[in-house]
Amino acid sequence: MFSRSTFAALLMSVRLPRLPPFWFFLLLAVALRWGSFFVSVIDHDESTYIVIADELLRGKVYLRDVVDTKPIGIFWIYALLNTITGGSIPLLRLATTVAVALGSWGLFVANLRAMGDRTAGYVAGVLYVLMCSIYAHYGMAPNTEHYFNALTIWAVAISVAAPRKRWGWAGLLLGLAFIIKPFAAAEAGAVGLFLVWHYRNNLRRMIGQGLLLVGTWALPVAGVVAYYWQLDLLPALYFYSVEVAGAYPIELPWYLRLKYMGDYLLRYSPFILAGGAALVRGSFSKGQIQWLAYLLLHFVLVTFVILITGKRYGHYQVQLHPVVALWVGATAGLLWREVWQRRGVLIGLGAVVLGIGLAYALYYGAKEARPEAITAYLRPRLQPGETFFAINGFQITYHLLDRPLPTPYAHPSLLYSAHHAAALEIDEQRVAQSIIDNPRVKYLVGGTDKAGSDTPLTRRLLEHFRVAGDVDEEVRVWVRK
Repeated sequence: MFSRSTFAALLMSVRLPRLPPFWFFLLLAVALRWGSFFVSVIDHDESTYIVIADELLRGKVYLRDVVDTKPIGIFWIYALLNTITGGSIPLLRLATTVAVALGSWGLFVANLRAMGDRTAGYVAGVLYVLMCSIYAHYGMAPNTEHYFNALTIWAVAISVAAPRKRWGWAGLLLGLAFIIKPFAAAEAGAVGLFLVWHYRNNLRRMIGQGLLLVGTWALPVAGVVAYYWQLDLLPALYFYSVEVAGAYPIELPWYLRLKYMGDYLLRYSPFILAGGAALVRGSFSKGQIQWLAYLLLHFVLVTFVILITGKRYGHYQVQLHPVVALWVGATAGLLWREVWQRRGVLIGLGAVVLGIGLAYALYYGAKEARPEAITAYLRPRLQPGETFFAINGFQITYHLLDRPLPTPYAHPSLLYSAHHAAALEIDEQRVAQSIIDNPRVKYLVGGTDKAGSDTPLTRRLLEHFRVAGDVDEEVRVWVRK
């Protein structure tokens, strides 16, 4: 049996490798997330990005031939990633992990510059990786937030936190984030308000640098407008970007909005309580107080943006992860610097990380691989040129089988949610008729649960298709009569 002194001596004798910050965060992120790399579906949003990107690579035009509610940025990213990775699901998950590591590196740089302390930077970066890798719908499932967070984090790091402000580059990064998801307007607003405050005694610099920030922010937006202008699709861009977005807010009672935020704060309460305790006990310089005040502004604006729609999706709140990680790193990292630097703490963190990674590998390894089962069922039955229609989900199967979409709508909720169908002005009967009239659509795939498949579109389709068999007890296949 080891005595406590022997165990402490053993810990002290362990030599920890020193890695550059980005590689440290990448290694940490891979160790946490690798167990999720091999399952085909964590969340169906990722499947939609992959499938629509496939359609773009086939020559289709987004908002004309294929439609979703997101801006085009995320689909351009996935089209690039599909090209680089060959569409490999594990490699696509690795790409999202790289985006998380880039964000963590940016948080390290931001807190290092603002707080003057490397530990504050490391704590922020480590917490961001952890926050993105604990819950499936709050960061483990790849989504738009992972990609635009990396851009907005670096925009803050090179402008608000930096001694030498790079407003032009910050604006460009914020503009790129905006064309991935307009929610990034919150970070742009926070940076813009900071600029106004920073140059409050120099009106000339305020106007000049403000125009630079806004001008470079507008470049990616102008690029998207120019792209659709040359395709003569500006009316479609306006409809899906403005009118559909305006039709989305839901009247959600204020107490449910509070519950939504309370759920987030409770999920990450150990980190938030540590930061709060450190804020009360800590002593901060004037510059550090200004940084903490900026983080409060940033948090308030992001919270407002994610609450305004009335939606309560977990992945929306991934946008809060960077500012929470920065705040906890800036307070707890500074106050308890010596604690974070202890080898025992670092080795314990490593053990937790490896345990979480292994737990996810076991969890996802035990899940039923339904898309793979559908793929195995359809692959020998589909002839070259033939495709299928996934009734109420399983859209990743189009990617696994390398078959084109038979409708413009990859995400099934657009066809089966009355709210979505109304917002996008989708004529379900017309969509059903287009599938019926398309001889290349040989099969339908859907759940055996009648309640999930009993819609006007499905009822019309099933007049022309008969049951071919069941993939398993929950998935049925119909073949054209």
